[in-house]
Amino acid sequence: MNEYGLFLDWVRRIGKGKLQAYQDSFARTFGISLCLLSLEGKTHTIWSNSSLFCYYMMKNNRSRCLQERESAAKSVLAQGMTRAFKCYMGLTFFISPVYFRDKLVCVAYGGGVRLEGDKVCLDNKLAENVTVMSEQQFGDMLELLQNTLELLNFDAAAEIESASDTETANQSAVDLFFLKHQLSRREMDIAREVCACLSNKQIGEKLYISETTVKSHISNILAKTGMKDRMQLVMFCKEHNRE
Repeated sequence: MNEYGLFLDWVRRIGKGKLQAYQDSFARTFGISLCLLSLEGKTHTIWSNSSLFCYYMMKNNRSRCLQERESAAKSVLAQGMTRAFKCYMGLTFFISPVYFRDKLVCVAYGGGVRLEGDKVCLDNKLAENVTVMSEQQFGDMLELLQNTLELLNFDAAAEIESASDTETANQSAVDLFFLKHQLSRREMDIAREVCACLSNKQIGEKLYISETTVKSHISNILAKTGMKDRMQLVMFCKEHNRE
């Protein structure tokens, strides 16, 4: 099944109306413009908060905005993870990959945020329509969206349970351990970086999240796996990756 076929299957299982309602609610709660886009950049859902400045600029300066969006999307598709970007006006937007059956089917595109301390090329009147967030608030918003999208990748768990012995054997012992202890995709990403001996700051910079968010995830990882500290996690990974 191709990407669009998988997307249609995903939407059918969730319900198009429910998906749009959640998107609208999320965008309204955080004051952003939001839409699901195909891997080619076409809209899959109706833009939420289309009255906001970011959508207005995208509509009226379409060529420049599309160029930046396409460049950002290519980066996200290549890395397979959520990334934040700044547009030519200084506003922050993000692109988050959406998976179904562990295959990339579309991306969530959101924008129109000014991070505290950032300079933007807007007059005061226009700036009034732009949502202002701290980096922590922005990171928390992305975490909530990513965790929700992971829940909607609901066939992944079924496929893991129904995988053959050969397929299971091909997965690393460490990944199976993480899955057994119900780590989320983001928690698994962070656990791997911890095992690579990266600091919280380095992990945050690599995954575009705050150090506080990294620290919170590591606490959850240790609690779920029963590890005492990150050093025990590192030693576990090194030991089992040699097997």
